[in-house]
Amino acid sequence: MANKENIANKPKSLSHLEAAGLPLVGVSAWQALVENIRLSKDQKILIHGGAGGIGSMAIQLAKHLGAYVGTTASINDKQFVQELGADQVIDYKKENFEDILHDYDAVFDTVGGETYKRSFRVLTKGSGIIVSMLEQPDSELMSQYGIKALFLFSQVNRQRLTKLAQWVDQNNIKVNVAKTFPLDEAAKALDYQKDVHPRGKVVLMVASQE
Repeated sequence: MANKENIANKPKSLSHLEAAGLPLVGVSAWQALVENIRLSKDQKILIHGGAGGIGSMAIQLAKHLGAYVGTTASINDKQFVQELGADQVIDYKKENFEDILHDYDAVFDTVGGETYKRSFRVLTKGSGIIVSMLEQPDSELMSQYGIKALFLFSQVNRQRLTKLAQWVDQNNIKVNVAKTFPLDEAAKALDYQKDVHPRGKVVLMVASQE
């Protein structure tokens, strides 16, 4: 049985399929940008993995908040993230984002590893902030660059889901469902997500009961 504190009304503007792909990615983006970073108009943010589920929501939210958005993505996803609102797209396979982007106010990291460590270089020393979905704060890098670093543990609850649904309905937000799998092929869905790096979300379909 679902916890009633984690349930909210579906956004009216989304299909049931699209709504199924919204909660975790939407709340993650909301927590990072609104609650942790407190992103505001005319600030600059770098969003890693812009074509992914969380990244694609974060780009749209950042633009709604009035920010200038840089993102990393493959060249095949460049048009997709630009249509979401990205102002500058870095081809992570061919370009080093830290050599191109400078004096950013914030980084939202959905990739981790060396990407996380290199991200400190693009932030404004003394005032920048990085929020990561994968990496715990690195005290050495924080001290070296004068940067605030946070680890984000997504917590889906009714309050956040309700605010998220209102924002989606008011701003015609897109939830891109890259592919669906039947519930009994959940393992294949995980492999697909790991190997293909799809645009947006992968959704499991539960067969209707007759």
